[in-house]
Formats: sequence, C-alpha cells, structure tokens
Amino acid sequence: MKILIAEDEVVSRHLLQAYLQQWGHQVTAAVDGMEAWRLFQEEDFPLVLSDWVMPQMDGLELIRHIRACPNGAFTYIILLTARTQKQDVIEGLEAGANDFVTKPFDRGELRVRVRAGERIVELERALAAQNRALREAQAALVQTEKLASLGQLAAGMAHEINNPIAYVANNLAVLRRDVPATLHVLDKYRAGREQLRSVAPEIVTEAERLEADIDLPYIRASLPRLFERSLEGLKRVRDIVKNLRDFARLDEAEFKEADLNAALQATLEIASHEIKDKSIDLRTHFAELPPVLCHPGKINQVFLNVLLNAIQASQPGGTIEVQTRPDDTAADGGVVIEVRDSGCGIKPEHLSHIFDPFFTTKPVGQGTGLGLSVSYGIIRDHGGSIEVESEVGRGTLFRIRLPLRPSSA
Repeated sequence: MKILIAEDEVVSRHLLQAYLQQWGHQVTAAVDGMEAWRLFQEEDFPLVLSDWVMPQMDGLELIRHIRACPNGAFTYIILLTARTQKQDVIEGLEAGANDFVTKPFDRGELRVRVRAGERIVELERALAAQNRALREAQAALVQTEKLASLGQLAAGMAHEINNPIAYVANNLAVLRRDVPATLHVLDKYRAGREQLRSVAPEIVTEAERLEADIDLPYIRASLPRLFERSLEGLKRVRDIVKNLRDFARLDEAEFKEADLNAALQATLEIASHEIKDKSIDLRTHFAELPPVLCHPGKINQVFLNVLLNAIQASQPGGTIEVQTRPDDTAADGGVVIEVRDSGCGIKPEHLSHIFDPFFTTKPVGQGTGLGLSVSYGIIRDHGGSIEVESEVGRGTLFRIRLPLRPSSA
C-alpha cells in the first residue's frame, strides 16, 4: 500500500519509513505538512501518517486539506502526537483523523494501527467497487429502457409516416406524368387563339389576363423542378425514418459485422438538426475501414452520446471533426474513431469522473450523467477503450478504439 508520511523530526521520519518499508509498503516521506499536501495532490495515497506539530502547516491543517480534496478517494489518516489529553483526541478526530499513535511510538502498536487502517482501506475499496458496479448496472438498465423506447418509437414512426408518404409519392408520380399532357392540351388551344379572337375576342382577352396573372411561362418552367424537389423531400423523410430505425437496430441482439463509417453517417443524420441549429462546421474524414464484429445498435448509441456531448460543448459557429482510421497499433487489427470539438473543454478535476454513472456538470434537468458511463461500458464489453484529451477553453477529443473481433463475440 502507498503510504505518505508527514514528519518534521528526522529520526522519527526515518524510523517510520524503515518500519513501513520492512512491512512491504511503498513509502513517501515529507519533511512538513506543506510538502505532504503537495505530494498528496500529485499522487493517490490511501493511508497517511502525519505528525501533529509541524512548521508552516501542522497535522490538523493537513488533515482538513485532505478531507476537503475533491478526488473522491477514501484516505485513512493516522495522527502521530505526544498529546494524550481527551480534548486533544476529540480535536484530532473532529479535524478528520481516523486513529492515533502516541509518540514516542511503539513498533508493535504502530504495526497494529497500520494493519487496521489497511483493512478499512480495503473494505472501502471493495464497497466503492460494488457501488460502482451497482451504479453501472442501474445506468445500463436505464439506457436499455431508453433504447427499447426508441426502438418502439422508430417502428411506430416508420409505420405511421411511410404510409402517407407512399400516398403522396404516388400522387406526385401521377401528377408528374399527367400535368405535361394537360399543358400539351392547353398549347393546342393557344395555337388557335387568333381564330378564336375573331369569333369571341372577349374570351381571348380574359384568357390572356388570367395567363398573365398566374404567370403561365413561369409555371411551365418551374413545374418539373417542383416535382423533382417534392420527390426529393419525400425521399429525405424516408431516409430520416430509415436512419432512425438503423440507429436503434434493437432487432440485432447478436454480434454481426458492421460498416462503422455507415453507422457514423447514420448517427450524424440523427444529430443533423442540432448541428444545423448551432451552425456548427462539421468536418468528416472517413478512411476505408474493415468490417467490425459488434452490436451495431449499441455502437450507434456510443457514437450518438459522444457526438451530442461535442455539440452541447460547442459554441454557435464552432467546429466538430469526426475521423475514422484503421488502428495500426492493434496487434490483431482494429479501428479508431475520433470526435474532436472546439468547445469549452473539461476541467482537470472532472476528467477522472466523466465516465462515472450519473456524474454530470450540466445544470439540473439538462443531463442524467448516463451517456458517457454507458458508452464506456459498451466499448469495454467490446474489448475496446475510450480515451479523452481536453483543455479548458480549447476543446475536447474523444478517441474510441475497437478491435475487429471482440473476445466476447
């Protein structure tokens, strides 16, 4: 176990260090509380032994600093002191100490106290691991329910939207066929306009006025383009529904080979409204990828979660780059997907928690803290990894690595 010693007295410090190293611990020694606090911020120490009276920063102040540290890890603190009065013990415990060793300390007592601290640290670690597993299971269950609802919604939308689209598309096809024939009949009538003028000039005059009011030449020129654009719009609606169904893909419970470039493109279509709404400059660089054996629906969910995070972190007019490439570092082959934004970035103290279930920096009601934690679990279950690089004010890069064939397949 890594143990930090804060002791300003040289003999006591070396003696503590020698004992602890003999018992198999990895020991770092600080000459005062200030140095100990600096070392604690740089590394994780599950167990700390601190003298009470030290220059610059005494033991109680060091303990208070450690207890206020936002890293979230449990630290067991043993206070070394010659003070044995009841009020001194109370003061030390209120500051955050877990145990006391009186000075001059006895080797046997020190070993027992440290062993007790080890057991408590291990229990805290086991409890934290169980709690984390429980939160991950809860997050996965919530996300599964969300995906199931999305799949049902996609199926219902496809059924409800595709039927009227078929009616409109058929009607447009009929109009596209018959309107030119109607205009041809009109041309025949217009060819006899001069003969009709000599017989019924008022009819010809009225017809010419109506023709000018509706701008008949413009209509004739525009009709083919209007039909084309209308049919393109209907095709676009069909594609949106298809992308939504492809995105959910809840019917694909087993592993299957998937084209991740196509999956990313479908995901970008799903998020196109948010991208346009923020006027984001989307740049894609898709290299040719080998097929990847995966759960396509789950991988699509990861892509959407990471992409939506990038969109939400971006300012209007910002830039998002989506890139794919083969993973040359993987022994058995793999692929790399990168999503980079130019947004606000992630604070250093938050980086170690972004994959924790329910952790979010968004205002209440604007985020559940499930997206990245579920994404992390999905990629882990596929034998891959998610890496994040971020700088406050300059943006964030999420890098997803996936093997071609996960060992769990």
